[in-house]
Order: sequence, then structure tokens, then C-alpha cells
Amino acid sequence: MPRRGIPLCLCAFLSCVLAAPAGAQVYDRIEQQHFGTIDTGSYQAGDNLHFSIDRYRDQYLMRFAGQPEVFVLYANYGSLGGRVLQYDSGAIAIQVAGWGAMTVYTDDQPGGLPAVRTGDSTPPNPVAVTPAQIQSAADDESAHLSYVRGLHVGFFADWNTVAADTGLRALTFDAMENAARGIERFTANPAARAAFSQKVTAVRLQTNAKPLIQMNGKTLIVTFNPQQGFMGRASSRGIAFALGKLFSVPTPN
Repeated sequence: MPRRGIPLCLCAFLSCVLAAPAGAQVYDRIEQQHFGTIDTGSYQAGDNLHFSIDRYRDQYLMRFAGQPEVFVLYANYGSLGGRVLQYDSGAIAIQVAGWGAMTVYTDDQPGGLPAVRTGDSTPPNPVAVTPAQIQSAADDESAHLSYVRGLHVGFFADWNTVAADTGLRALTFDAMENAARGIERFTANPAARAAFSQKVTAVRLQTNAKPLIQMNGKTLIVTFNPQQGFMGRASSRGIAFALGKLFSVPTPN
């Protein structure tokens, strides 16, 4: 069966726009304006939503309290001097108005909640795991998807290569956890669950220059670039959205 790949880098359109001569003129005008500042730190929205934002290379990292996933957010210019932070799926995570007011958007609050900074935060690092721990996690993710979605799928990687490299192991673990969460998110839709269960029996993690998903027979290949750290792998939202494209099942981003 031919391989079909779906790229997960969905937020790079701004650089293409600004590369054109006309875009350069627009950028010059933008540089002369004041834009909402994105302050790193810990935040609270509503009564119970807590999250943090940290600078990471040219982008930002977002973590929700009590949840393990680290999201990479890509910054773009918004309207009226504002800024927009987007997930790799393209969905808006945060908007910052030109005067600094912040609004955060979640699945439970799609209309947005005002957020206020409550203090400093510590930037995250990939979780260090042993060879035994990462293989145990692969078994756990298989069991979890079987329990919550009725799916029978195994998670695999080149365990010998992964075992020999601490850094690669941490990023393989991170990419695998995101893939499992993305599959769970995607298969919440009964139509998506039916399509996935019929076409996928295994998920294999592999290194690559950029994050992709593609099918090889009944194996879903999920790639990541360990040299890029958090930016080199897809989020669970990016995985779910790309699966929707791959299997032609409309999926919110």
C-alpha cells in the first residue's frame, strides 16, 4: 500500500506571506505599531483554570495545571495591535489585545475566558525515562486506548536505539504520549473511531526532519525531529487534526 503523509506543521504561513516584497512593506508598517505584549509566567482564568506560558526559541510553551502535555504555541499578529498564539493544528489558544488583556480558549470554554498573570513559571523540559519505563508506557497507552475507545493498537519504536540515547528516549516518550492523546481525541467521534479501528493496528514512532503522520499498510507512522525539542513533535491536537485529514473525517482543530 502506498504511503500517504500528512504534514503537521500547520502554522508556518506567516513567513511565506512576509517573504514577498509587498509583505515586506506591510511588515515595515507593523514594526512601527505597538503590539500586545506576551508576558511569560503563571496565569489563572475563571475560578479553576490555571496555566503557564514560557518562551521557547522563537515561540511559546503552554501547560495546563494538572495535565502532562506541553503545547508549542506559534505567535502571529492579530487585529488592532493584538497578538494571537496558535496551536500547531491552527486553532487559537490565546489572544492578547493591543493594550495587554489576555483571553484563553479551551474545549470547555470555546468563547474564551479572560486570564490574569499570577506569578512566575519554570520552563519545562522533556521527561527523563528509563528504557524499561518507556516500553512500559507503550503498553500502558495500548491498554488505555483499548479501555476508553475499544481500539487494539500497539506502540513501537526502535527500542534498541532509543535505549542507548537518553535525550532521544525522552523525546520519543513525549512524541508517543502526544500521539496516544491525539488518537484518543480523534476517536471520540464514532465515525473517526470506526475508520481508525479498521485501518490501524500499530503506531510506530520514527525520527524525521519534520513531524508527519503517514500510513504504511496498517501501521500509522508518527515522525518527530529530536533536534528541535518540543517544536520537533506534534501536539495531541495536531495529531488529531491530521488524522482527520488522513482518514477524511472532519475533525475540529
